[in-house]
Amino acid sequence: MAKKNKSKFTPRPPQLQPSAAAPTAPVQGPSFTHALDLFSQQYSDLLREASPEDQEVLASVPIPDLPAVEPQAELERQFKQVAEALTLLESRKRTLETKITDADTRSSAAEKRGEELKKERTTLESERQALQAERRQLGQEKGQLVEREEDLARREAEAEAGFLQKRETALTELRTEIERLTAEGGRLHQDLLAEREQHEKALREAREEHASRLRGREGEFETKVHEAREAAGREMQKLQARQQKLERERQNLEFEKEDLQEERQHLKKRARQEVAGELEKLEAQVRELQVRLQAARGERDGLAETLDAHQQATLQFGGRAPDEVLREVHTLRTERDLLRTQLNARPSEDTVQRLRLLETERTDWEAKRLQDSQTISELKQRLERAGIAVTELETLRDHKLSLETQATLLRTALRELKADVEKHITSSEGKVVFPACTDLDTRESLHEVLPLDEQMSDLGSFVKGLQVRMASDEQQPLQYSLDTLRTFVAGLSMSRLHLLQGISGTGKTSLPLAFARATGGLSALTEVQSGWRDKADLIGHFNAFERRFYEAEFLQALYKATLPRYRDIPVMLVLDEMNLSQTEHYFASVLSILENPERKQLTLMEAPVSPSPRNLKDGRILELPDNVWFVGTANHDESTKDFADKTYDRAHVMELPRHPAQVQAQRMDERLPLSFTALTGAFREAQKTYEVAADQAYTYLETELGAVLHDRFGLNWGNRLERQMRAFVPVMVATGGTVAQATDHMLASKILRKVQNQFDVRPDDLTELQHQIRRTWPKLGGAPEKSSRCLDQALRRLGVSSVSA
Repeated sequence: MAKKNKSKFTPRPPQLQPSAAAPTAPVQGPSFTHALDLFSQQYSDLLREASPEDQEVLASVPIPDLPAVEPQAELERQFKQVAEALTLLESRKRTLETKITDADTRSSAAEKRGEELKKERTTLESERQALQAERRQLGQEKGQLVEREEDLARREAEAEAGFLQKRETALTELRTEIERLTAEGGRLHQDLLAEREQHEKALREAREEHASRLRGREGEFETKVHEAREAAGREMQKLQARQQKLERERQNLEFEKEDLQEERQHLKKRARQEVAGELEKLEAQVRELQVRLQAARGERDGLAETLDAHQQATLQFGGRAPDEVLREVHTLRTERDLLRTQLNARPSEDTVQRLRLLETERTDWEAKRLQDSQTISELKQRLERAGIAVTELETLRDHKLSLETQATLLRTALRELKADVEKHITSSEGKVVFPACTDLDTRESLHEVLPLDEQMSDLGSFVKGLQVRMASDEQQPLQYSLDTLRTFVAGLSMSRLHLLQGISGTGKTSLPLAFARATGGLSALTEVQSGWRDKADLIGHFNAFERRFYEAEFLQALYKATLPRYRDIPVMLVLDEMNLSQTEHYFASVLSILENPERKQLTLMEAPVSPSPRNLKDGRILELPDNVWFVGTANHDESTKDFADKTYDRAHVMELPRHPAQVQAQRMDERLPLSFTALTGAFREAQKTYEVAADQAYTYLETELGAVLHDRFGLNWGNRLERQMRAFVPVMVATGGTVAQATDHMLASKILRKVQNQFDVRPDDLTELQHQIRRTWPKLGGAPEKSSRCLDQALRRLGVSSVSA
């Protein structure tokens, strides 16, 4: 706009020629005199109406008089005066152009300020979005606190319910035993009455002897009851301390939740106030700038019109009367008065300072009001906490009365059972503590050593024969591909713990059972339950009242593997749905043994018992046989638990394919059971023969992928992975596989699984790893199918399409 005005009002050269050319034109004296009189009159009027500054300028130009003589010389003089007046008008026009330029500059500044206001408004919008994000985050933290509080309440309820359930179960068993013992005592009493006369003397002696034994055992029982009472008291104190700790944690969580809520409200209120105040200031500045912009534009338009009129008057001055010049001067005077009026209408410096002072006072008042609100909130919190403390004291008082009543009932029950416990203990003497394992010891067939197949020179032929035998099994024919069987057999050489994953129906549970049948080995299936918490759920538990150890099927199969018949054949112990419960809890003892092969002892009881099975060391410890593999099947859904990294690291992880292979069944000859010694010997021979393949696979992981995995994902590995690869890769090659297939399996199951479980992984890191694998994999040959599938799944989970080959 400013550029357009400048081009429009560029001063043109005056049309009037210098005075030297004037004599050449014919001039009529009377007409020129009349025009000059009119110009002099208007010039005098302009001088009277002009401002003092303009009067000083205009007074310097003399007013022309009527020529008396020599009209030609007088005309030249008048032309000079007119030329000076035109010069003055040109100077005035340049001044107006300068004002217009200033107005355009202020207009440009106003437009820039408008753009800055837009940017500030965008910044405020970003801050508002940040506040909303913070509000959402506070809501999520509040939800987490609520979930944590509910979890604490649930744990407390479960602990209390479990204690009551165990106590009710024990009391029920005791009542049943009392009724049985009471009935038996009545029958014995009748028999004693019938034979009383015949055996009165012997009975008297027996009573005396029995009384002495009762007194001795009564003292022992009193001691045991006292110890049990002290143990119960200690347990009760622990439970009370734990309950108090949970209650304190719950109170702390409530206080933290209240503090978070108050802080969030305070932040919201403060942010709203700051945003509102800033918006008001910005809007006031925008309005002020708009008013100023409109005024500047009006001033610019008026000045433009004035300049147009003045320019036209200047161009036409030689042919017309100069009254138009006077009107232009009058218009400029009017605009000047208007500008002065606008200048007087602006607020003074004192008014601006007062407004600033009022703004400061308002800010101080807002801060004081906010501080008063915080004080009121704190006082309300203290009042609520005091009320909560009173309620908690009343609850604890009621709970104490309830516990005292329960203790009284327990003491009464102990006194009532005191006389019957001795009879029960007496009747339990001589019982077998491990009935199932002791029964296995008595079976002669389990102590016979059967002839075994000691010849296994080729693992590749073994796997092919294994595939045909599984497909030709009369009990349950199963079809597995050679790649699946090679991976499974190579995994047997790597670890004694296997995790078989995949969708339902792919044969996870059937694979180890079919392997045992095809090799003539032993297998056992244990169905894991969702409520298992410790090893007692897996191996069984000891009943102190009955002096009997209830052996689970898992323990029976483990003990059977130690007997001579099964001591040198492969044993598969299958844990179906292994992750329905937390594996690291109920399977912790076995995991510890697998981590430290020197410690092969599984402790069944804390104290030795007699009689005990033959293969229990010290009557309470079972040494874990070397010929046993633990195979767990796992599904991953909302009903299962996740395996810990330590379980994955120690196990051979394998995912079965969705579609079975097509294998032609054949009639197979009967064969002797496979020797465990021959199988492990074949593994060792393959590891020596194909040691170079293991070096090639491990070197590839270290040199080609180690840097990108460490830098972008923070992954490292130690000696365990190297040992596993040196055991797995050679056997995989010996069974007919390739180094690329073995490396692909170990990379996908041991390393990329950790990448998939990282929550902060970035798509560009996954893409870079995918590029690196595809660039370097030709060194091994083949294609990394399993690894590519893992990376594709991770990218799809992040909403990124996989990289094309």
